[in-house]
Amino acid sequence: MRSIALTIGALCAFGGAALADVSGLRRADGLDWRPAPSDLPSGAEVAVLYGDPMSSGPFVVRLRAPAGYQVAAHKHPDLETITVISGVLRYGEGQRLDPRSEAFVHAGDFFAAPAGMSHWIAINEDAVIQVSGTGPWKIDYIDPRDRPRAAQLN
Repeated sequence: MRSIALTIGALCAFGGAALADVSGLRRADGLDWRPAPSDLPSGAEVAVLYGDPMSSGPFVVRLRAPAGYQVAAHKHPDLETITVISGVLRYGEGQRLDPRSEAFVHAGDFFAAPAGMSHWIAINEDAVIQVSGTGPWKIDYIDPRDRPRAAQLN
């Protein structure tokens, strides 16, 4: 039941803005920003640039998050690539947020998380990141207690 609720929440956030296989120019000042899906912490917004993250196939989204925003250790069933568009964040690999394993990532920097690799992010300055992957997009938190808004789904 929880995964159905997460999927419905993600569809509401991603699905309405999906561009499914539409080519063309996307201007930064014309993006359709919407609240992030419920399986991400509240406070962030997403804009779909290409594809439909909830359907099979490639997608590109941007996530805009304020300083202090964190996504706890998690993994994805498919490769995820991230480019920092603006701001500064910390990126780490492993089972939990750990300052000993983090790297500061700045505008223009890139990282890739292969399928099944545990990783996390913490935003230092308001940031925009671009995420590319193959849908359907799914996030699995290493510790289920880290899943945002989990209490609302019970």
